[in-house]
Amino acid sequence: MTHDEMVNLIRGGVTLPGGTWAEFGAGSGNFTRALRDLLGAEATLYAIDQDARALAALARRVDAQTLHADFTQPLDLPPLDGLFMANALHWVRPQKEIMRRLAGYLRPGGCLLIVEYDAAQPRSYIPFPVPYPRFAQLAGEAGLSAVRPIGERRSPSGGEGMYAAVAENREPRPG
Repeated sequence: MTHDEMVNLIRGGVTLPGGTWAEFGAGSGNFTRALRDLLGAEATLYAIDQDARALAALARRVDAQTLHADFTQPLDLPPLDGLFMANALHWVRPQKEIMRRLAGYLRPGGCLLIVEYDAAQPRSYIPFPVPYPRFAQLAGEAGLSAVRPIGERRSPSGGEGMYAAVAENREPRPG
């Protein structure tokens, strides 16, 4: 997928530039770079991944604060305006628990933006699928609302359908 295709896929989930965002499962930063372009230079962006080599590559390509950590464990982060995950949730088995934790990182009015395969059956590279209806269910159970798809495309590597979606913290942003 090209950089412009990534930007276009997630564009509908970034309504305002700036703020404090984190990408969970950032890898070497392909989607991190797209997110940075949408957020602008004034945003604080955390890139979180277990792979130290991938984070080192990301740091050379994208202006982001890297955090070598397992996002399935509690993290010490400031309240987030946005949280982004691209093809990371399908690697996690306790998805309900993780979604609740993710929602807890969001400020009132913050959003969770996700890119996932729209596959229902497990595959070697999608061990715990999160098709869009499953994401909507998980988001609702985690206390998020206004769940909506914002983009779709075919995966360039395997031809699977992919979607981008957003869910918002139910509490309104103050002021």
